[in-house]
Amino acid sequence: GLGGWMLQEGYMLQTSDFASAQYQIRSRITELIGKENTEEFYSRWLANHMRRADVDSLNSWGFNLVRLPMHYNLFTLPIEDEPIEGEHTWLDKGFALTDSLIAWCKDNEMYVMLDLHAAPGGQGRDQAISDYDPTKPSLWESKANRDKTVALWKQLAERYANEPWVAGYDLLNEPNWEMNGNIPLRDLYLEITDSIRTVDQNHIIFIEGNWFANDFTGLTPPWDNNMVYSPHKYWSVNDKPSIQWVLDIRDTYNIPLFFGESGENSNVWFRDAIRLFEDEDIGWAWWPLKKIESISGPLSIAKTEGYTTLLEYWKGNGIKPTEEFASQTLFDLTELLRVENCTYQKDVIDAMFRQVYSEKTKAYKTNAIPGVVYATDYDLGQIGYAYFDTEAANYNVSTGTYTSWNNGWALRNDGVDIEVCEDLVNSNGYNVGWIDAGEWMQYDIEVARSALYDVSLRIASATGGGRFKFKVGNADITTSHQVPSTGAWTNWTNVVVPDVMLDTSDSKFRIYIDEGGFNLSSLEFIETGSSQNIATRITNSKTHNSSTIQVDLNKPLTTPLPANCSFIIHIDGSDIQADEYIIDSENPRIIYVSSSESLRFDQSIKISYEQGDIQSTDGVFLDYFEMEPVLNTLEIIYPIPGKIEAEDFIYQEGVQLESSEDNGGGLNIGFLDSGDFLEYQVEVKEGGDYILQYRVASERSTGSCRLTLIDEEENEIEIDRSNFPSTGAWQDWTNLEKEVSLTEGVYTMRLSILSGPFNLNWMNFIPIEPPEIEFPIGLSVRPNPFVDQVTVTAGFSVPHKISWDVHDILGQRVKSNEIGFSKGLEFTVSLRDQPQGHYFLNIYLEDETRYQYKLVKF
Repeated sequence: GLGGWMLQEGYMLQTSDFASAQYQIRSRITELIGKENTEEFYSRWLANHMRRADVDSLNSWGFNLVRLPMHYNLFTLPIEDEPIEGEHTWLDKGFALTDSLIAWCKDNEMYVMLDLHAAPGGQGRDQAISDYDPTKPSLWESKANRDKTVALWKQLAERYANEPWVAGYDLLNEPNWEMNGNIPLRDLYLEITDSIRTVDQNHIIFIEGNWFANDFTGLTPPWDNNMVYSPHKYWSVNDKPSIQWVLDIRDTYNIPLFFGESGENSNVWFRDAIRLFEDEDIGWAWWPLKKIESISGPLSIAKTEGYTTLLEYWKGNGIKPTEEFASQTLFDLTELLRVENCTYQKDVIDAMFRQVYSEKTKAYKTNAIPGVVYATDYDLGQIGYAYFDTEAANYNVSTGTYTSWNNGWALRNDGVDIEVCEDLVNSNGYNVGWIDAGEWMQYDIEVARSALYDVSLRIASATGGGRFKFKVGNADITTSHQVPSTGAWTNWTNVVVPDVMLDTSDSKFRIYIDEGGFNLSSLEFIETGSSQNIATRITNSKTHNSSTIQVDLNKPLTTPLPANCSFIIHIDGSDIQADEYIIDSENPRIIYVSSSESLRFDQSIKISYEQGDIQSTDGVFLDYFEMEPVLNTLEIIYPIPGKIEAEDFIYQEGVQLESSEDNGGGLNIGFLDSGDFLEYQVEVKEGGDYILQYRVASERSTGSCRLTLIDEEENEIEIDRSNFPSTGAWQDWTNLEKEVSLTEGVYTMRLSILSGPFNLNWMNFIPIEPPEIEFPIGLSVRPNPFVDQVTVTAGFSVPHKISWDVHDILGQRVKSNEIGFSKGLEFTVSLRDQPQGHYFLNIYLEDETRYQYKLVKF
């Protein structure tokens, strides 16, 4: 989408605060530099914003179509300026520009879609997108404007009727006007269509709905046999339910779809949206090609100091610049429009094309070691493969919450937060900031020599307390290092990690954040000596799957591993001899240690290396280690009988979280609609009959769902179908109970929404025939998630001796207590002194029966 060329929008020029529509922008410019210079400015703007070089570039990146947003005033006079009322004066400028664009596209075998972005009078109350002036009659308030619109389309169709590289005619961009059933919009569309078809039977007619293209009320069924519906998609979740409404139109009327606009989001959103469109055989166009200081478009126009001066004056923050200064500044801006003077955002194009179908990473820059690696030069690739960030896209249309994926709005368009940096030591002018726990970045490296390196990180932190470690691929090669306070976010210092062993075979280096709270500018790798000067040792271990532990080492190992090694796995105090140990085929810093006994998410696991002659590639033997803690990352499996909170899903499509006003607070799932689904990992401890309780709420609509269990062989067993009544308000909660039969085993439980909307807080499975030790009556652990403490309440039909403890994610006990014999139960668990994260609360009865609950501390 060639936004900003024939029609300027304030946000693209950073003038929205004082001039949003083009007529307002032009007025401000004329006030500064006069009418003659203004004419010259716009002449240069039109000449340089879009040229053959731009089309050549688009073609080289992979695009096969441009959507041309046209302003009617380049093709015909406004009705107020017509010499003879009701007649149409045609202007050469717009047609000449369009002819040139088509010729350049034709040479590149690319299509052109003509899009009337600013119709006579303006087609919507949003002034910026159609240059609407509310002091004059709009398109909908003036028959003369509608007649001119119809005549303009006939003129265009007659001119390009036999041009095969014109894809078709997008009759009206994003109308947004109050209309009863969209009748005026349909009437105008029909009139334009009839006018076009008198001269052109060849080209597609593209139809957008009202209210920014997405309200097709009254615009079905299609009225032409060569027609396409063209909705727009911005800032919503990228799943099939988000576009199901328009898929239904397509399937009902057997009419193609084309998403004529998407964009203005992160690379993550771009990749996911394009994959969604193409999986559904839907075409698309992105918005826009270029704008001032853009990170989300392929091209960014530089913002000069002079232009900043003009903006500040227009905002009322400075003295009026001279006409000479203002003219030169604006003329300089038109030179910066040229593609060769723009900054090419290669990460945007990579996300829109290569990443759509590839999980492989690609070097943003290959970094020579020894040398300086800039923090912002992490790999190109999908989130989770090239980097990870906790906020990666904006979904505010779906969630109601705006997310600025790159808080610094600089350099790149991923979730990584990048800002301008004024530090002069080992700096490229930018740093990564707003760093949170769990985030990481991967860098393509070329190591000159296998050796030890000191890594000097350029860091600033107002608070201190951050922690990080290094990885090669997915293996930790260092333990966690702490970040000191530097006094301010812009006070920079060096933090040195000594004795990091890198090998010439290493190609991917990662920095992983254990705790956030610091800014990072660069990493300098300084060779210090032979790797034989340090021991070969374990750096970390974690569960790889339900039978295997991944052991990470600081050095790569020689292969094959010797046969005389002894690894012991310690599970909740029991020792098990490992059955197998193998080296990772792609990363010789990783050993996988396996046993025949399955591992569970709630176990405390440790590992020891007691015997063997494992060597690193430099000939140094691996140090023995004893009782090293294993990070238990296995999926949480919720026991049945028991309560399952709706938000504890492992996978979902189409759902939203919201704060719950139900007893106990916490979160609930909201706005459940047809096509949404959620999945949970569960274990049915004992087969039999259960009472299944759904905790639901709905303002006025009824809802329904289907509940199934999927076993390890992918067999899906339906256990329930339920209908839910309206409860009168979204937070008026009630229980719906059904009797279900369950078979013992481990399953994926899928809740499929058949109709809605409704809200869900939890599901509870209560055995009809209770076991000898009954499940606690009315057990409640609230609030969860929590900040400082949780309160536990329950009751029993007979007294029991009760004790409890809390373990962290590593399986280490952090709290415990004994209650004694009790029939009623209420106690508080304070974790005020513990860090944020996941914990497990265990409640024990005297016969060793245990109930476990996952706690989340914010």
